[in-house]
Amino acid sequence: MSPVEVSMQPALFTSHTGIRYGIAGSVWVEVPNEITLDELSEYMVYKPREIAPVAGEKTWSVKGSKGNVYTVKLSEGAYSCTCPGFSFRRKCRHIEEKRK
Repeated sequence: MSPVEVSMQPALFTSHTGIRYGIAGSVWVEVPNEITLDELSEYMVYKPREIAPVAGEKTWSVKGSKGNVYTVKLSEGAYSCTCPGFSFRRKCRHIEEKRK
């Protein structure tokens, strides 16, 4: 039997009936009662998920209605703006302009 690949660190659990399991998330594998955590790799192998790289940060200078210049930033999928409206409401027309 080859070991099961799991994306979470496995742990050992002994049920109230005395059956021992290696568990990782929703994956449960019955293992011998005398097994230790060091030996669990014979039954479960931890392979972490690959995390997709985060796209680079983008910034724009936007002129406000009264001539002030504000900075709109897109970082990790979230927009922000240096205008007073964004600081109160967490949304503004400058961001809506750049989303289009």
